[in-house]
Amino acid sequence: MSFEYQYITTSEARDEAIDRLSRLNEISVDIEGDSLYHYNERVALIQISGEDRHYVFDPFLLDSVLELRPLFENRAILKIFHGSDYDITSLKRDYGFKIGPVYDTALAARAIGMLRYSLKELVFRYFQVTLSKEHQKSDWSVRPLSKEQLDYAAEDTVYLSSLRLLLNEEVEKRGRADQILEEFKLMEELAWTRKPFDPDDYIRIKGANALPPEGQQILRELVGIRDQLAKEKDLPPFKVAHSADLVRLATERPADETAFLDIFPRGRIVKDRLLWLEAISRGAALTKPLPKKSKKAGSVSSVPMTRYQQKLFVKLRLWRDKQAEAEGVEASMILTTLGLADIIKKRVASVEMLKTSSIIRKWQIDRYGEQLVKELTTSTP
Repeated sequence: MSFEYQYITTSEARDEAIDRLSRLNEISVDIEGDSLYHYNERVALIQISGEDRHYVFDPFLLDSVLELRPLFENRAILKIFHGSDYDITSLKRDYGFKIGPVYDTALAARAIGMLRYSLKELVFRYFQVTLSKEHQKSDWSVRPLSKEQLDYAAEDTVYLSSLRLLLNEEVEKRGRADQILEEFKLMEELAWTRKPFDPDDYIRIKGANALPPEGQQILRELVGIRDQLAKEKDLPPFKVAHSADLVRLATERPADETAFLDIFPRGRIVKDRLLWLEAISRGAALTKPLPKKSKKAGSVSSVPMTRYQQKLFVKLRLWRDKQAEAEGVEASMILTTLGLADIIKKRVASVEMLKTSSIIRKWQIDRYGEQLVKELTTSTP
Protein backbone atom coordinates (compact mmCIF):
# COMPACT_ATOMS: atom_id res chain seq x y z
CA MET A 1 0.00 0.00 0.00
CA SER A 2 1.23 3.49 -0.83
CA PHE A 3 -0.36 5.19 2.19
CA GLU A 4 -0.52 4.74 5.94
CA TYR A 5 -3.60 4.81 8.13
CA GLN A 6 -4.36 4.72 11.84
CA TYR A 7 -6.75 2.19 13.34
CA ILE A 8 -8.60 4.06 16.09
CA THR A 9 -9.61 1.94 19.08
CA THR A 10 -8.88 4.19 22.08
CA SER A 11 -10.49 7.42 23.24
CA GLU A 12 -7.14 9.20 23.24
CA ALA A 13 -6.42 8.33 19.62
CA ARG A 14 -10.02 9.19 18.67
CA ASP A 15 -9.86 12.64 20.23
CA GLU A 16 -6.49 13.40 18.63
CA ALA A 17 -7.75 12.33 15.19
CA ILE A 18 -10.92 14.44 15.55
CA ASP A 19 -8.83 17.44 16.55
CA ARG A 20 -6.71 17.11 13.39
CA LEU A 21 -9.69 16.53 11.11
CA SER A 22 -11.62 19.46 12.57
CA ARG A 23 -9.03 21.90 11.23
CA LEU A 24 -9.63 20.89 7.59
CA ASN A 25 -11.96 22.23 4.89
CA GLU A 26 -13.01 18.77 3.70
CA ILE A 27 -12.94 15.14 4.76
CA SER A 28 -13.69 11.89 2.90
CA VAL A 29 -15.99 9.37 4.57
CA ASP A 30 -17.03 5.74 4.18
CA ILE A 31 -18.47 3.10 6.49
CA GLU A 32 -18.65 -0.67 6.73
CA GLY A 33 -21.83 -2.31 8.02
CA ASP A 34 -22.73 -5.84 9.08
CA SER A 35 -26.07 -6.18 7.26
CA LEU A 36 -25.10 -9.48 5.63
CA TYR A 37 -24.70 -11.17 9.00
CA HIS A 38 -27.22 -9.74 11.47
CA TYR A 39 -30.96 -9.09 11.75
CA ASN A 40 -30.48 -5.49 12.82
CA GLU A 41 -27.46 -4.07 11.04
CA ARG A 42 -25.01 -1.70 12.67
CA VAL A 43 -22.20 0.59 11.58
CA ALA A 44 -19.08 -1.51 12.19
CA LEU A 45 -16.34 0.86 10.96
CA ILE A 46 -16.13 4.55 10.11
CA GLN A 47 -13.32 5.51 7.73
CA ILE A 48 -12.31 9.17 7.45
CA SER A 49 -9.51 10.72 5.40
CA GLY A 50 -8.33 14.32 5.53
CA GLU A 51 -5.37 15.55 3.47
CA ASP A 52 -2.62 12.97 4.10
CA ARG A 53 -4.20 11.53 7.24
CA HIS A 54 -6.33 8.38 7.07
CA TYR A 55 -8.25 6.93 10.00
CA VAL A 56 -10.39 3.85 10.63
CA PHE A 57 -12.60 4.35 13.70
CA ASP A 58 -13.91 1.17 15.35
CA PRO A 59 -17.32 1.72 17.02
CA PHE A 60 -17.20 -1.79 18.50
CA LEU A 61 -13.97 -1.19 20.41
CA LEU A 62 -14.28 2.53 21.21
CA ASP A 63 -16.25 3.58 24.27
CA SER A 64 -18.12 6.03 22.00
CA VAL A 65 -18.04 7.57 18.53
CA LEU A 66 -20.54 10.30 19.37
CA GLU A 67 -17.54 12.62 19.66
CA LEU A 68 -17.55 12.62 15.83
CA ARG A 69 -20.83 14.56 15.82
CA PRO A 70 -19.31 18.10 15.70
CA LEU A 71 -17.06 16.99 12.83
CA PHE A 72 -19.97 15.67 10.76
CA GLU A 73 -22.23 18.59 11.58
CA ASN A 74 -19.69 21.37 11.01
CA ARG A 75 -20.89 23.03 7.81
CA ALA A 76 -17.48 24.59 7.22
CA ILE A 77 -16.18 21.09 6.44
CA LEU A 78 -17.26 19.35 3.22
CA LYS A 79 -17.97 15.61 3.57
CA ILE A 80 -17.09 13.58 0.47
CA PHE A 81 -18.76 10.20 -0.05
CA HIS A 82 -19.10 7.71 -2.86
CA GLY A 83 -22.70 6.48 -2.89
CA SER A 84 -23.67 8.50 0.15
CA ASP A 85 -27.23 7.32 0.76
CA TYR A 86 -26.33 4.15 2.69
CA ASP A 87 -23.57 5.86 4.68
CA ILE A 88 -25.64 8.91 5.63
CA THR A 89 -28.75 6.94 6.61
CA SER A 90 -26.74 4.40 8.61
CA LEU A 91 -24.86 7.07 10.56
CA LYS A 92 -28.16 8.84 11.27
CA ARG A 93 -29.82 5.60 12.35
CA ASP A 94 -27.08 4.55 14.77
CA TYR A 95 -25.84 7.91 16.08
CA GLY A 96 -28.29 10.62 15.03
CA PHE A 97 -25.62 12.58 13.12
CA LYS A 98 -26.85 15.42 10.90
CA ILE A 99 -24.31 15.32 8.11
CA GLY A 100 -23.54 18.21 5.78
CA PRO A 101 -22.57 19.65 3.47
CA VAL A 102 -22.19 16.60 1.24
CA TYR A 103 -20.43 15.78 -2.03
CA ASP A 104 -21.10 12.40 -3.69
CA THR A 105 -18.56 11.32 -6.33
CA ALA A 106 -20.91 8.61 -7.65
CA LEU A 107 -23.59 11.18 -8.50
CA ALA A 108 -21.00 13.55 -9.98
CA ALA A 109 -19.79 10.74 -12.26
CA ARG A 110 -23.35 9.98 -13.37
CA ALA A 111 -24.04 13.66 -14.01
CA ILE A 112 -21.23 13.78 -16.58
CA GLY A 113 -22.48 10.68 -18.36
CA MET A 114 -20.44 7.84 -16.88
CA LEU A 115 -22.31 4.54 -17.04
CA ARG A 116 -19.70 2.69 -14.98
CA TYR A 117 -19.18 4.70 -11.84
CA SER A 118 -18.26 2.29 -9.05
CA LEU A 119 -15.41 3.52 -6.88
CA LYS A 120 -13.22 0.74 -8.25
CA GLU A 121 -13.94 1.83 -11.85
CA LEU A 122 -13.29 5.51 -11.15
CA VAL A 123 -10.07 4.98 -9.18
CA PHE A 124 -8.67 2.81 -11.96
CA ARG A 125 -9.79 5.28 -14.64
CA TYR A 126 -8.23 8.34 -13.03
CA PHE A 127 -5.33 6.91 -10.99
CA GLN A 128 -4.57 3.54 -12.63
CA VAL A 129 -4.94 1.89 -9.23
CA THR A 130 -6.92 -1.32 -8.80
CA LEU A 131 -8.86 -1.41 -5.54
CA SER A 132 -9.29 -4.86 -4.05
CA LYS A 133 -12.87 -5.97 -3.43
CA GLU A 134 -11.85 -9.24 -1.75
CA HIS A 135 -13.33 -8.23 1.61
CA GLN A 136 -16.48 -6.53 0.32
CA LYS A 137 -18.67 -9.18 1.96
CA SER A 138 -16.66 -9.58 5.14
CA ASP A 139 -18.39 -9.95 8.48
CA TRP A 140 -17.33 -6.58 9.86
CA SER A 141 -18.83 -7.33 13.27
CA VAL A 142 -16.24 -9.97 14.14
CA ARG A 143 -13.21 -8.86 16.14
CA PRO A 144 -10.29 -8.88 15.76
CA LEU A 145 -10.23 -7.63 12.18
CA SER A 146 -7.37 -8.79 9.98
CA LYS A 147 -4.81 -6.40 8.53
CA GLU A 148 -6.18 -7.22 5.08
CA GLN A 149 -9.69 -6.20 6.14
CA LEU A 150 -8.42 -2.93 7.61
CA ASP A 151 -6.34 -2.23 4.49
CA TYR A 152 -9.45 -2.75 2.37
CA ALA A 153 -11.59 -0.46 4.53
CA ALA A 154 -9.00 2.33 4.72
CA GLU A 155 -8.46 2.40 0.96
CA ASP A 156 -12.05 3.41 0.24
CA THR A 157 -11.54 7.03 1.37
CA VAL A 158 -7.97 7.65 0.20
CA TYR A 159 -8.82 8.78 -3.36
CA LEU A 160 -12.12 10.58 -2.80
CA SER A 161 -10.74 14.11 -2.40
CA SER A 162 -8.65 13.95 -5.58
CA LEU A 163 -11.52 12.25 -7.37
CA ARG A 164 -13.89 15.05 -6.37
CA LEU A 165 -11.61 17.69 -7.91
CA LEU A 166 -11.35 15.83 -11.21
CA LEU A 167 -15.06 15.05 -11.45
CA ASN A 168 -16.13 18.52 -10.40
CA GLU A 169 -14.10 20.04 -13.20
CA GLU A 170 -16.04 17.91 -15.68
CA VAL A 171 -19.34 18.75 -13.97
CA GLU A 172 -18.62 22.46 -14.40
CA LYS A 173 -17.73 21.98 -18.07
CA ARG A 174 -20.99 20.12 -18.65
CA GLY A 175 -22.97 22.86 -16.89
CA ARG A 176 -24.40 20.51 -14.30
CA ALA A 177 -23.18 22.15 -11.09
CA ASP A 178 -26.71 23.33 -10.24
CA GLN A 179 -28.00 19.77 -10.60
CA ILE A 180 -25.56 18.10 -8.27
CA LEU A 181 -25.61 20.89 -5.69
CA GLU A 182 -29.38 20.57 -5.35
CA GLU A 183 -29.16 16.78 -5.17
CA PHE A 184 -26.39 16.97 -2.55
CA LYS A 185 -28.55 19.20 -0.39
CA LEU A 186 -31.38 16.69 -0.61
CA MET A 187 -28.99 13.89 0.37
CA GLU A 188 -28.47 15.60 3.71
CA GLU A 189 -32.16 14.99 4.45
CA LEU A 190 -32.02 11.25 3.76
CA ALA A 191 -33.26 9.06 6.62
CA TRP A 192 -33.29 5.35 7.40
CA THR A 193 -36.54 3.97 5.99
CA ARG A 194 -36.54 0.27 6.80
CA LYS A 195 -40.04 -0.53 8.04
CA PRO A 196 -40.74 -2.89 10.93
CA PHE A 197 -41.63 -6.39 9.78
CA ASP A 198 -45.14 -6.63 8.33
CA PRO A 199 -46.39 -10.12 7.37
CA ASP A 200 -48.63 -8.53 4.74
CA ASP A 201 -45.51 -7.58 2.80
CA TYR A 202 -45.38 -11.21 1.64
CA ILE A 203 -47.16 -9.94 -1.47
CA ARG A 204 -43.96 -8.15 -2.55
CA ILE A 205 -42.17 -11.48 -2.98
CA LYS A 206 -41.68 -12.54 -6.58
CA GLY A 207 -44.27 -15.16 -7.42
CA ALA A 208 -46.64 -14.31 -4.54
CA ASN A 209 -49.33 -12.80 -6.76
CA ALA A 210 -49.43 -15.94 -8.89
CA LEU A 211 -50.38 -18.10 -5.90
CA PRO A 212 -54.06 -18.91 -5.24
CA PRO A 213 -55.56 -17.45 -2.02
CA GLU A 214 -54.71 -20.53 0.05
CA GLY A 215 -51.15 -20.46 -1.21
CA GLN A 216 -50.88 -16.80 -0.28
CA GLN A 217 -52.18 -17.55 3.21
CA ILE A 218 -49.48 -20.18 3.57
CA LEU A 219 -46.78 -17.86 2.24
CA ARG A 220 -47.84 -15.19 4.72
CA GLU A 221 -47.42 -17.67 7.57
CA LEU A 222 -44.06 -18.82 6.24
CA VAL A 223 -42.79 -15.24 6.01
CA GLY A 224 -43.82 -14.70 9.63
CA ILE A 225 -41.89 -17.76 10.79
CA ARG A 226 -38.85 -16.67 8.79
CA ASP A 227 -38.81 -13.30 10.52
CA GLN A 228 -39.23 -14.94 13.93
CA LEU A 229 -36.30 -17.28 13.26
CA ALA A 230 -34.18 -14.44 11.86
CA LYS A 231 -34.63 -12.48 15.10
CA GLU A 232 -33.86 -15.52 17.26
CA LYS A 233 -30.75 -16.42 15.25
CA ASP A 234 -29.71 -12.76 14.72
CA LEU A 235 -29.49 -13.30 10.98
CA PRO A 236 -30.84 -11.38 7.99
CA PRO A 237 -34.03 -13.15 6.83
CA PHE A 238 -32.51 -14.30 3.51
CA LYS A 239 -29.97 -16.36 5.49
CA VAL A 240 -32.78 -18.23 7.21
CA ALA A 241 -34.64 -19.04 3.99
CA HIS A 242 -34.67 -17.59 0.49
CA SER A 243 -37.97 -16.09 -0.65
CA ALA A 244 -38.04 -18.39 -3.67
CA ASP A 245 -37.89 -21.39 -1.30
CA LEU A 246 -40.86 -20.09 0.67
CA VAL A 247 -42.87 -19.65 -2.54
CA ARG A 248 -41.99 -23.24 -3.46
CA LEU A 249 -43.21 -24.47 -0.07
CA ALA A 250 -46.45 -22.49 -0.47
CA THR A 251 -46.90 -24.02 -3.92
CA GLU A 252 -46.05 -27.67 -3.16
CA ARG A 253 -47.34 -27.69 0.44
CA PRO A 254 -45.52 -30.71 1.88
CA ALA A 255 -47.63 -32.35 4.60
CA ASP A 256 -44.90 -34.19 6.51
CA GLU A 257 -41.13 -34.44 6.99
CA THR A 258 -40.71 -37.00 4.23
CA ALA A 259 -42.43 -34.77 1.69
CA PHE A 260 -40.45 -31.77 2.94
CA LEU A 261 -37.13 -33.60 2.54
CA ASP A 262 -38.12 -34.67 -0.96
CA ILE A 263 -38.26 -30.95 -1.85
CA PHE A 264 -35.30 -29.84 0.26
CA PRO A 265 -33.00 -32.77 1.02
CA ARG A 266 -30.31 -30.40 2.35
CA GLY A 267 -29.65 -26.76 3.16
CA ARG A 268 -30.22 -24.49 6.15
CA ILE A 269 -33.98 -24.52 5.62
CA VAL A 270 -34.07 -28.22 6.59
CA LYS A 271 -33.05 -27.59 10.20
CA ASP A 272 -36.33 -25.82 11.00
CA ARG A 273 -38.58 -28.04 8.88
CA LEU A 274 -41.04 -28.71 11.72
CA LEU A 275 -41.72 -25.00 12.07
CA TRP A 276 -42.14 -24.62 8.31
CA LEU A 277 -44.56 -27.57 8.25
CA GLU A 278 -46.58 -26.06 11.12
CA ALA A 279 -46.79 -22.76 9.21
CA ILE A 280 -48.00 -24.57 6.08
CA SER A 281 -50.69 -26.39 8.06
CA ARG A 282 -51.74 -23.20 9.83
CA GLY A 283 -51.93 -21.23 6.60
CA ALA A 284 -53.93 -23.92 4.81
CA ALA A 285 -56.50 -23.91 7.64
CA LEU A 286 -57.12 -20.16 7.54
CA THR A 287 -60.44 -19.03 6.10
CA LYS A 288 -60.27 -15.33 6.96
CA PRO A 289 -59.71 -13.27 3.79
CA LEU A 290 -56.24 -11.89 3.26
CA PRO A 291 -55.90 -8.23 4.21
CA LYS A 292 -55.77 -5.83 1.31
CA LYS A 293 -52.94 -3.34 1.30
CA SER A 294 -54.28 0.09 0.48
CA LYS A 295 -52.23 3.00 -0.76
CA LYS A 296 -52.50 6.34 0.98
CA ALA A 297 -55.77 7.96 0.10
CA GLY A 298 -55.38 10.89 -2.19
CA SER A 299 -51.81 10.15 -3.19
CA VAL A 300 -51.01 10.65 -6.85
CA SER A 301 -49.37 7.20 -7.05
CA SER A 302 -52.68 5.58 -5.99
CA VAL A 303 -54.53 7.03 -8.99
CA PRO A 304 -54.29 4.88 -12.14
CA MET A 305 -53.52 6.57 -15.45
CA THR A 306 -56.23 7.03 -18.01
CA ARG A 307 -55.59 5.68 -21.51
CA TYR A 308 -54.85 9.21 -22.67
CA GLN A 309 -52.38 9.71 -19.82
CA GLN A 310 -50.69 6.41 -20.65
CA LYS A 311 -50.17 7.58 -24.23
CA LEU A 312 -48.88 10.91 -22.95
CA PHE A 313 -46.51 9.06 -20.63
CA VAL A 314 -45.06 7.12 -23.57
CA LYS A 315 -44.64 10.36 -25.53
CA LEU A 316 -42.90 12.12 -22.64
CA ARG A 317 -40.65 9.15 -21.97
CA LEU A 318 -39.55 9.15 -25.61
CA TRP A 319 -38.71 12.86 -25.30
CA ARG A 320 -36.79 12.18 -22.09
CA ASP A 321 -34.79 9.32 -23.61
CA LYS A 322 -33.88 11.36 -26.71
CA GLN A 323 -32.80 14.25 -24.50
CA ALA A 324 -30.63 11.91 -22.44
CA GLU A 325 -29.03 10.50 -25.58
CA ALA A 326 -28.31 14.02 -26.87
CA GLU A 327 -26.68 15.01 -23.56
CA GLY A 328 -24.84 11.73 -23.14
CA VAL A 329 -26.27 10.85 -19.72
CA GLU A 330 -28.58 8.25 -18.20
CA ALA A 331 -32.28 8.91 -18.75
CA SER A 332 -32.80 9.27 -14.99
CA MET A 333 -30.31 12.17 -15.03
CA ILE A 334 -32.91 14.08 -17.08
CA LEU A 335 -36.10 12.98 -15.32
CA THR A 336 -37.03 9.81 -13.45
CA THR A 337 -39.92 7.62 -14.54
CA LEU A 338 -41.64 8.45 -11.25
CA GLY A 339 -41.26 12.14 -12.04
CA LEU A 340 -42.79 11.68 -15.49
CA ALA A 341 -45.80 9.90 -14.03
CA ASP A 342 -46.22 12.55 -11.33
CA ILE A 343 -46.47 15.52 -13.68
CA ILE A 344 -48.80 13.65 -16.04
CA LYS A 345 -51.20 12.64 -13.26
CA LYS A 346 -51.18 16.20 -11.92
CA ARG A 347 -52.13 17.43 -15.41
CA VAL A 348 -49.31 19.96 -15.49
CA ALA A 349 -49.96 22.69 -18.05
CA SER A 350 -47.45 25.39 -17.12
CA VAL A 351 -43.99 25.85 -15.68
CA GLU A 352 -45.59 27.23 -12.52
CA MET A 353 -47.57 24.01 -12.11
CA LEU A 354 -44.35 22.01 -12.35
CA LYS A 355 -43.27 23.67 -9.13
CA THR A 356 -46.10 21.94 -7.27
CA SER A 357 -44.45 18.55 -7.74
CA SER A 358 -42.51 17.23 -4.77
CA ILE A 359 -40.51 15.02 -7.13
CA ILE A 360 -39.37 17.47 -9.81
CA ARG A 361 -36.23 19.39 -8.84
CA LYS A 362 -35.66 23.10 -9.34
CA TRP A 363 -32.75 22.39 -11.69
CA GLN A 364 -35.03 20.23 -13.84
CA ILE A 365 -37.63 22.99 -14.04
CA ASP A 366 -34.99 25.58 -14.93
CA ARG A 367 -33.44 23.36 -17.59
CA TYR A 368 -36.37 21.44 -19.04
CA GLY A 369 -39.52 23.15 -17.75
CA GLU A 370 -40.55 24.86 -20.97
CA GLN A 371 -39.77 21.80 -23.10
CA LEU A 372 -41.79 19.59 -20.75
CA VAL A 373 -44.80 21.87 -20.84
CA LYS A 374 -44.61 22.05 -24.64
CA GLU A 375 -44.57 18.25 -24.88
CA LEU A 376 -47.46 18.03 -22.45
CA THR A 377 -49.69 20.65 -24.06
CA THR A 378 -49.06 20.40 -27.81
CA SER A 379 -50.48 17.77 -30.14
CA THR A 380 -52.33 14.60 -29.24
CA PRO A 381 -50.19 11.67 -28.11
